[in-house]
Amino acid sequence: MLLIVAREVFGGAARYYFDRFGLGPLWFVPDLAVIAVVLMRLLLAAVTLRLPTPLIWLFAATGVQMAVGIVVYHNPVAVFSGFKLLCPIIAVLMLPPGYINAKWWRTVCLVLLALGIAGVAADTRMTMPWTGYSVSQFGVEREAGREWWIHGQERIAGLGAASSASASVLLLLALIVLRQARAWHVRLLIYVATLWALNTTTSRTNLIALAVAMIVDFWPWHWFQNLGPGRKTLGALLSICFFLPALAGLWLLAIDGVGEISVGMSSTVVRLHVTWPGVWDMIMDGGPATALLGHGFGSVGPAAFYTGVYVSPFSAVDNLFLYILYQFGLFGVLMGVELIRRLVRVPRPDRHIGFVIAILSATINCQGAAPLVLIGLAASLGAYPALANNVRNTGRKPIRMLPKPGPRGSWQPRTL
Repeated sequence: MLLIVAREVFGGAARYYFDRFGLGPLWFVPDLAVIAVVLMRLLLAAVTLRLPTPLIWLFAATGVQMAVGIVVYHNPVAVFSGFKLLCPIIAVLMLPPGYINAKWWRTVCLVLLALGIAGVAADTRMTMPWTGYSVSQFGVEREAGREWWIHGQERIAGLGAASSASASVLLLLALIVLRQARAWHVRLLIYVATLWALNTTTSRTNLIALAVAMIVDFWPWHWFQNLGPGRKTLGALLSICFFLPALAGLWLLAIDGVGEISVGMSSTVVRLHVTWPGVWDMIMDGGPATALLGHGFGSVGPAAFYTGVYVSPFSAVDNLFLYILYQFGLFGVLMGVELIRRLVRVPRPDRHIGFVIAILSATINCQGAAPLVLIGLAASLGAYPALANNVRNTGRKPIRMLPKPGPRGSWQPRTL
């Protein structure tokens, strides 16, 4: 997983230098590593017949969408591309809590965060050599560094392949580091530095998400702990009255304006009136069969480049649940319900991460692996410990029933 995160941090530089030195295939090494882990986990589950129920859904959905993609598009590369975007979320959901909480994990993420912020700062003063440079992947031209927007505004990507991808991975790294930073002044420093970098990339979605996390993280929740129900309700209403104007001001009065409206407001208008209705129409156009089974891998997102059905701005979707529904149909609905069920169980210390993921789920650009890694990480923070504790009871399927001695020497069945 760290390989994928590191590749997203250095995405533009990696594509540029790999192509210059004839090492282009190295770009796919992290994807192959994650796919190998997921396939080994699937093989192990098939041999031992032990598999948590949510992963059964994911594996079943994966098999259906691979079949649909092959039948509809006849393009194995596109199907593989769509499958590799699903693998990070499966892999992250399998990470044990000890791995996520490990000190070395936090240290590496802190270093990557610092390098990513430094890359954004450097990009404001110089033009990176990979900006506008094109590379060829399986016959498709891809930009090594993309720094433009639908309105023609110049955006800052830093060391990454695109400004939105750089912003998403910086937010991801900040959440990982903040989760283990206990001193308030350290957390404040991380928040301020990352918010500056996100604002520089002009990614308002990630900026708003981290701003919400900061407010929720530093909000004096302990003031309401010993109050009665009426006062707690009043305190919640007052908190909302504080949150909404602050967020509205940040969203509507963005520093970088485009025409007569702000960048944030323009993004909202495009999503509400163009992207989301267009994606919904594409979901319904295929009739009941595609609404039930989905359109398969290769229909939307980066995989659509290889099938020739990529449509801008609809293929970016900008909504995780629409993205899942478009590809997976009924399975997508089940997966969306499972993600929501997990997110509402985020523990109190990680409450701000739940707010972040709620915002990103509805607005995130689904063009790369970073958003899916972020979704999986946030979901696993609250859900995986509970899943790990109950895995011997409810999360695993029994292999067989063996006799077990009863209290008086009688034999009773026992589950292994």
